[in-house]
Amino acid sequence: MLLIEVGFLVAFGVLLDALLVRSVLVPALTLLLGRRMWWPSRLSRPVELPGDQRPLVDDEEPALQR
Repeated sequence: MLLIEVGFLVAFGVLLDALLVRSVLVPALTLLLGRRMWWPSRLSRPVELPGDQRPLVDDEEPALQR
């Protein structure tokens, strides 16, 4: 009997996730957050390094030629 109850709870959780979360909540959050929802972009201003420290990666050189 316990296995049937656990199976029902798992099936109900999957159904709830598929119907409510993925079809209602995620699109609503996407509309509310807009571009902030997706992958983070570069910083809007350069990060200043103290002293003579230089960044380890030169952004001017293409990645395939490194």
